[in-house]
Amino acid sequence: MDTYRKLFIPARPQRVILITGGTSGIGHAAALMFAALGDCVAVTGRRAERLVDLQREAEAADLPGAILAIEADVTDPAAMQRAVDRTVSKFERLDVVVANAGIGHRGPLVEARWSDLETVLRTNIDGVIHTVRAAVPAMRSAGGGHIVLVSSILGPVPGAYAGAYSASKAATDALARSLRGELKADHIRVTVLWVGQAHTEFADKRLGQPGRVATRWPTMSPEQVAGSIERALERKPRTMTVRWIDRLFIWAGGQFPALMDRLLARVYG
Repeated sequence: MDTYRKLFIPARPQRVILITGGTSGIGHAAALMFAALGDCVAVTGRRAERLVDLQREAEAADLPGAILAIEADVTDPAAMQRAVDRTVSKFERLDVVVANAGIGHRGPLVEARWSDLETVLRTNIDGVIHTVRAAVPAMRSAGGGHIVLVSSILGPVPGAYAGAYSASKAATDALARSLRGELKADHIRVTVLWVGQAHTEFADKRLGQPGRVATRWPTMSPEQVAGSIERALERKPRTMTVRWIDRLFIWAGGQFPALMDRLLARVYG
């Protein structure tokens, strides 16, 4: 917990935060960070035993905030509505949503199993939509808030053999841009966080061909990404990239698209 307490956080009211995909990796780290900062955190995930472990971990650390573990699948709109309702019932409002749940896929698009591609699209696109649609009415009632959509550097720079995943993250970026205009009058901000390779279960759980791909590209800790989520809530940018090397990746993708296409085809192929 000392990692989180080193963050410089100005004095502010306690927030109520809903995080999806909180059973491991970035979501797990973010839940503990916000609880360490004194916030009330509702965490959703599909693995009930992992949620219990998270709650026990927070209680054992005697964190100043609170964690409410909610078993829910982001692909189920009714489950996400129940998660929001439970959050508001427990903490009386909802201020922040971190749409973090996601799954990857590697492999040629044409030969991939449709069930794998559908899982990626339903989780990464539908899951964001269901989360936002359930949460926004509660945030309006609270007078505003902030939505952080955890995306990937493969959204602005799509990669060969990562077509479904890249498309799902590009869709996330498009949803964020639309939502900014729709929710501005409600005082609800929307930030896209572009994340590079993080040292989590994500690569091992990837559908198609699991395992880390770009072995020469450095990974970062989930705690580092969690810290960037907090900075996004402070600074309220439209987009944010965690590391300078990932900003360079996105810049190169825009300036030298053909070169990046060839490079990513070699890396992911």
